[in-house]
Amino acid sequence: MATETETTLGTRGYRKRLTELWQEYLPVWFMLPMALFLVVVTFFPGAYNIYLGLTNWDLTNPATTGTFIGLDNFASAWGRGSTWVSVRNTFVFVFGSLALQTTLGFVLAALVAGVTNGMKTVYRIGFILPMAAAPVALATMGQIMLNQELGIIPYLIETVLPVSSPAFLSGQYSLLTVILVDTWNWTPFMFIVFYAGLTSVPTDLKEAAKVDGAPLWRIYAHIIIPYMKPLIFVAVLIRMIDLFREFGMIYSLTGGGPGTSSRVLSIQVFEMGFIGSNLGTAAAVSIVYLVFVIALCTIAIIKVGFEGVWD
Repeated sequence: MATETETTLGTRGYRKRLTELWQEYLPVWFMLPMALFLVVVTFFPGAYNIYLGLTNWDLTNPATTGTFIGLDNFASAWGRGSTWVSVRNTFVFVFGSLALQTTLGFVLAALVAGVTNGMKTVYRIGFILPMAAAPVALATMGQIMLNQELGIIPYLIETVLPVSSPAFLSGQYSLLTVILVDTWNWTPFMFIVFYAGLTSVPTDLKEAAKVDGAPLWRIYAHIIIPYMKPLIFVAVLIRMIDLFREFGMIYSLTGGGPGTSSRVLSIQVFEMGFIGSNLGTAAAVSIVYLVFVIALCTIAIIKVGFEGVWD
């Protein structure tokens, strides 16, 4: 039978061991709540989405709801012409917006970085302001400003130029309109990242190139852009992922129309599941869409990598 002293020593040893484990794995204990939260909000919805994709969840036919049908939902969803139109629109929207935002963000950052007077702060604030607009608010402003009868932009086009204003929201330019509105909203993000990168480029490298007589474009092409390559890659990757999941602004601005002219896959999934009442086909499209985006990002990371990002 253990004595009181032995019990006390055992308790102290147990507490000491717990203290050592706490201190040894302190980062793990701090990350554990967030890791558990991510498991709850990603694993279980993902598993349920796979379940929906493999079963019949056509809410217009409750008698067969929940029955296992294998890959029929995938064949049905991806056999529709409207789905492939949404795929095309998604690619045009994502890579069109990404190209514009990357180019404009870098050019604006380079111009502001070259300012030497007190206006630099004014420019920085002015270029960042569009990012403060919420997607739905941005879409509402777009609908007002681009309205054919009341909008200021069609009015200015017809006043300044000798042409009639195109139908931005209800014609063949609806997808281009969505790209331009998103570019206006999110170019500030690229500007912030690139401006921070430009200010971190060592001055000695640029001065040495100037002394050697290198023109400005060669300084950017051979010194600044290679130095910023990891930062540019991270910014482009983040924006690409955000663009693939864009929904609120597009749906609020054009509703995916007219017809299917600006319907991207996120809107296609929404309409299949909540308007067409077929959660199974909606889940099938979203699963393939998710796998594709993950594969694309993985390939980009493997090919480019994060070397130099944390240096």
